[in-house]
Amino acid sequence: CYLLTGPCGSGKTTLALLLKGLLLPASGKILLKNDSISLSSFQRSIGLAFQSPEEQFFKETVEEEVAFGPTMLKLNRIEERVKGGLNTTGLLYEKFSRSSPFALSSGEQRRLAIASIIACEPSWYIFDEPTAGLDLEGRSKIIELIKNLMKEKKTVIIISQELERFIDLCDEIIVLEKGRLKLKTDTRTFLEEEKLDEIEHSLPYHIKVLRILRKRGWDIPVSITDPQEAADIIADYEL
Repeated sequence: CYLLTGPCGSGKTTLALLLKGLLLPASGKILLKNDSISLSSFQRSIGLAFQSPEEQFFKETVEEEVAFGPTMLKLNRIEERVKGGLNTTGLLYEKFSRSSPFALSSGEQRRLAIASIIACEPSWYIFDEPTAGLDLEGRSKIIELIKNLMKEKKTVIIISQELERFIDLCDEIIVLEKGRLKLKTDTRTFLEEEKLDEIEHSLPYHIKVLRILRKRGWDIPVSITDPQEAADIIADYEL
């Protein structure tokens, strides 16, 4: 799992659109493992969930919305894919299939967008600010969905400025700034960075505390993603 972060306007969403083939590069090439890729073939293996999914819905029913992607890709087992996508995301087929996408709550719409992607069975999943604007229950359901995809060994890219929500999920952190790569490293090395500039404020609270204590002379690690472990380190520290 990768966490793609950076300040507003750094190019995070633009990168996602380029990978999906919804934008074409003005210059240069898109490389995968140092090889130039064919966008037409690569974009089929990527599922992109937009930050505002209601802007991408246009079908009259939930069932038709989920069926659209696999139908356009000329995949088989359309009905099975629709039921699987909906049931996996907690939008039970029997309950939601005939509902209008625009009658759903914000959290349900976010899950419908993910169901539409799951139905296409991509290898890569890109989530653009997946929990933005959702309440606690809605955020929890989205995060649980992402965890389940990771258990299935799917490659997940999360685009977010909310580091506190996702930093414990991700193996690597990628930081963009003004359209360029500023930092790419594993999560623990990232947290050991002394200066994180504009994104430091979005770190989890317990990591902020650890970083403050280290600056005051405490010889403690700051790359702790588990809050309880951080609390134990602070409680056991001998001044």
